[in-house]
Amino acid sequence: MSDVLFVVDPLDDLDPSLDTSIGFMHAAQERGARVWATDTVALEAVDGRARCLAAPLRLAPSVPDAGCRWTVPDPWYRAGASTRLWLDEAAAVFLRTEPPLDERFVTATLVLDLIDPARTALVNGPAGLRACSEHLLPLHFPDLVPATLVSADPAAVRAFVAEHRVVVAKPIDGFAGRGVLRLDRHDPNLASLVEIVTGAGTRATMLQPYLREVSAGNKRLFVIDGEPVGAVARFPVDGDFRIGNPTAEAPVTERDREICARLAPTLRQHGIHLAGLDVIGRHLIEVNVTSVGGLRKVDALLGWSLCADVVDRALDGTFLTPSLPVLERRPA
Repeated sequence: MSDVLFVVDPLDDLDPSLDTSIGFMHAAQERGARVWATDTVALEAVDGRARCLAAPLRLAPSVPDAGCRWTVPDPWYRAGASTRLWLDEAAAVFLRTEPPLDERFVTATLVLDLIDPARTALVNGPAGLRACSEHLLPLHFPDLVPATLVSADPAAVRAFVAEHRVVVAKPIDGFAGRGVLRLDRHDPNLASLVEIVTGAGTRATMLQPYLREVSAGNKRLFVIDGEPVGAVARFPVDGDFRIGNPTAEAPVTERDREICARLAPTLRQHGIHLAGLDVIGRHLIEVNVTSVGGLRKVDALLGWSLCADVVDRALDGTFLTPSLPVLERRPA
């Protein structure tokens, strides 16, 4: 029986009716694997091997509900007694904690670097998670993204707003729309907003023009090993310019395939097996790689099997990659 380990945020903080990590857990359990859960602070390195204190889980059945949600019982899981596991003996390790990518997260990825990716599937590769900033990675492809400024300088931010009239400001380590602000050059609060997004000149922010094409939807492309496997449309919610839950399947266009093809070598190089690309119109906006979400929502909404597809590839060896030559790996 295979072991699949999930490095996640506290279980009781997860929403079992929506959370993609729980969708992966269900898929692993349905395939006869033992499901384990731990967190970043429980990871250890012992004589060059990665180890952790983890609890075995048994998940209660769930079924699709209305919209994006699943009906789940309460409690939705039972946890057994925690025990120590050698991570290189697991079939797959999923690192799925939400940003920020703080010291605890970086330390966790460095511990996971000790695992041989030719032996254990890592979703996603820990070195790749450090290298691939969700907001800044797209800037390596300037012809795919809208005009972009990354700066902590309030004057530079004000000049960008003056040039583009209405812009969106995002924290570099933000996620799920948190801390995202819309800046309008005619807003009497603009000076205060610029202070907020730059931390009064101490913190870089990312700015892009507000794209009117968002009225036709913000598309989330689900990408597995560089290939698009589906897409959904999401729209701003009432009274909020930020994006809400998926509402319908979206076509994967030739432009979408061009974007995926351009990014695929970089994603594969860094061991990013699962990514969520956000696209507005013809523009790539973000490359989600840390705790890629939305898969469980889409499985419920459209009857897809994205969570199961990812777990299948993790268990059948598809995600195994050659060992890094720069490291001498300790035999298991």
